[in-house]
Amino acid sequence: MAMIPPWEPEQQRYALSERVYLLKADKIEWGIYSSVYYSAEYNGFFKDQGYEYEGWRDPFWIYEGEALIGGVVIAPNVMFTLFFIPPFRDERRIVLLLKEALISWSDLSKDIIIFEVLPDQVELLGRAGFWPSAFRCRWMQRPTEAFVITWEDCFVVETPEMIQQDGINQLRNENDIARLLYRSFAGAGSIDAIRRQQTDMQFYQEDIREYVSYTNDLVRNASTIVVNSHTNEVVGACLVSMQGSYPAIYNIAVHPSYSGQGIATRMLQTALSNLKGHYPVLRLYVMQGNTAESVYYNLGFMPGPIEVQRMYIPAQTDRLDSNRT
Repeated sequence: MAMIPPWEPEQQRYALSERVYLLKADKIEWGIYSSVYYSAEYNGFFKDQGYEYEGWRDPFWIYEGEALIGGVVIAPNVMFTLFFIPPFRDERRIVLLLKEALISWSDLSKDIIIFEVLPDQVELLGRAGFWPSAFRCRWMQRPTEAFVITWEDCFVVETPEMIQQDGINQLRNENDIARLLYRSFAGAGSIDAIRRQQTDMQFYQEDIREYVSYTNDLVRNASTIVVNSHTNEVVGACLVSMQGSYPAIYNIAVHPSYSGQGIATRMLQTALSNLKGHYPVLRLYVMQGNTAESVYYNLGFMPGPIEVQRMYIPAQTDRLDSNRT
C-alpha cells in the first residue's frame, strides 16, 4: 500500500496505492469526460452546460498504471462527481482507496461529505462506509417565459434591496425575510425543516446572509418580496441566485396564513418573466415529498433524477456519541 502524500493545493499527483494514483486534470478535458461518463440522465438534464466543468475545486483523473479509469473532484472533507470509464469494473476497490485518502487529508472533527449522489452509486458508496442522508432531492427546471401577473391591492410587491452595513453587503430587510422563512418552515412544523434539522431561527438568519454571495443585479431583479400593505409584514419571498452559469431559486416561502392564495406561483412567474431574454432556464432544488412540488409541476417545471443530497462519514465526535447510546 502506498503512503498517501499530505494534501497540498498545488500538488499534481497523489499515489493511492502502488498502481492507483490521482493526477490533477485540465478542467476543459475533464469536463468532456465527466459529461459522457458521469450519468447520461443527469447530464441530459443539464445539457445547457455542454462539456464545461465550472466548479472552483480542481478535478482529478484516476489512473491505474498507464490506464485512465475514471475521474473525481476531491479535497479534504469533500468529494463529488465520481465516474468510471468502461471497461473498468472494480469500482469498490477504488472507492475504498479514495475513502482512505479522504480520511488522511480531512479534519475528522467534521463530516466527510459526498454531495448529490446519483442513484447508481448509492449502494457502492454505502458498502464503502458512507452514510446516506435521510432525504432525497431533485433539480427541476423550465424555460423562462413572460407572464402577465396581477396582484391584489392588499399586497405591495418589492425587489430585494442591497445595502451595506459595517462594510458588508446585505439585504435591507434580511431579518424580516429570515423571520418569514422560520415561520413558513420551522415555525409551521414543516416536515422538511425537521428532516433537515433546520428548526432554529439562527439557521435562517445565516442562510439569508449567505444569499448575497450567490446573486447579481439580474437575478436579484427577478426576486420578489411580498408585503401586506396594511401591516407591513413580509408574507412572501422568492430569492433567485446563481447556480453555476444559470439562475436558480435560492429560497421561496409564503407565510402559512397566506397559503393557497397563489403567492408562490406569482412570485415564480415574476422570476421567469424578468429572466426572459437574459437566461434560457430557471432551476430549483426540491426535497422529494415537499408539498411545494405540486406548485412547481403545475407551473411546468420538469424534474431531473432523484439523488441523495449527501452521503458522509460522520465526524469523530458524532461517532463517539452514537457509540455511547
